[in-house]
Amino acid sequence: MIKNKVFIILIAAMLMLFTKGYGKTQEIQEARRKKPEPVSALNTEFQDAVTEEKFYEYEIKTDETGAKYAAIKGFKEEFQTDFTDNLRCLTKNSWYIYFPKELEGIPVKEISAYAFQNIDLGSYCTSLKLSGDLTFIGEHCFENCGIKDVVFEPKAVNTGAVIIEDLAFAGNKALWGVYINDTETCFGTDVFAGCGKKLYLCYNAKSESVDDAFLKYAEENHLEAVEIPLYISEKPIVNYPETPYVLLPDVRNFFYGDSAEDENFCSFEFDDDAPDFGFPEHHLPCGELCALDGHTDISASSELGSSDGRYSARHLGYPCRDFVWAEGAPGYGIGESISITGNYKYGDTWTGDGSVYFLEGDLEPDIRDGYMRFTEICVVNGYAKSQKNWEENGRVKRLLLYVEDKPFAYLALEDTIYPQYFSLPINDIKTAEGVTIHFKFEIEDVYPGSKYEDTCLTGLEVEFMGRRGH
Repeated sequence: MIKNKVFIILIAAMLMLFTKGYGKTQEIQEARRKKPEPVSALNTEFQDAVTEEKFYEYEIKTDETGAKYAAIKGFKEEFQTDFTDNLRCLTKNSWYIYFPKELEGIPVKEISAYAFQNIDLGSYCTSLKLSGDLTFIGEHCFENCGIKDVVFEPKAVNTGAVIIEDLAFAGNKALWGVYINDTETCFGTDVFAGCGKKLYLCYNAKSESVDDAFLKYAEENHLEAVEIPLYISEKPIVNYPETPYVLLPDVRNFFYGDSAEDENFCSFEFDDDAPDFGFPEHHLPCGELCALDGHTDISASSELGSSDGRYSARHLGYPCRDFVWAEGAPGYGIGESISITGNYKYGDTWTGDGSVYFLEGDLEPDIRDGYMRFTEICVVNGYAKSQKNWEENGRVKRLLLYVEDKPFAYLALEDTIYPQYFSLPINDIKTAEGVTIHFKFEIEDVYPGSKYEDTCLTGLEVEFMGRRGH
């Protein structure tokens, strides 16, 4: 049934592409018959000079000390109905919507009441980044804007508390995360009314007063308050044990994933003869990996030589029993290692809406502080293509896991052809979006093969949680 649905979807997509292509050809032919229309003054203006001063309505004000500051009042009226292309020019296709920090060389400290109310900012980007130097966000300012998360940058200098007035972010039904750094914040009434069912206020408290204020506001408004000790760290956050953990496996079976054929395609049913292993969330049709714009590099300290690269370490990233890594050192490869380096950003899926599709029975994690947590490792020991291949070649008995080149845990593998899963402490290894993390697995002991000294691994995958799509 699933295979048939996927086939129908593929056929429909091909027809859609053909139809669009045919329609585009007609458009081009029709355009050649017509005289070109003159470029509008609006487009010419932005082709000549794309500047914030021309794009935004703003006002220069003076504070009680006599210092000048700018208050953004919204997009100029002529840009409000079609602002996305121009905003893209100004922000250089940023992952976030953000506003200028200066106008006419004067610092922006205020976004005025009603500035962007009912303007669909989400049609450009659903993530909003605000300067940490803001001191005032007016009432109804970002109401009904289609945004999903808001990040306040750290303050360059201490400019005091930021005041967020009544209903400032109300009506953003998909808004679930607001990241505020170490600044004191004064919230008005119903600031987040009508937002996500569970909205997280994430903060880095450096004083008890900031801590208490967030907790009190979150409790009164039925929000979740999450403290982030290291606010969006640019390095992996790893809690190393005093001595490496000794992890024992949970042995499971193979399943039918995207290597299966006919009615078994992605049925995810378990069977001794099934071709796939690892984490169903990583398989088609469309798993969490489809919602990530990043990459994973897999390499090894050695590989058994072959003309076609059949024993390459890169096979470990493809969860199918037909492929294998074999070490290329003399003997059984004690001391040889596999390295996995990952770097992920949240991107769009093939559906174009950036949704993450969780399979039935998969637990969507209830942790929304912006960090990806690495929680489980799947190892398929030996050459698992067949029982004969598995018995004849060496298998790993113990691996030492390094995280960021420091010892973290021993993986004590059983001598079995079936997939083995090792659970990691849920908060011990995590990264923010786009941060690179490095794992190394070093062979410390082996189960000898009956015929060959080559030690093999069919699979080695690291699972994560906290993922989300924009």
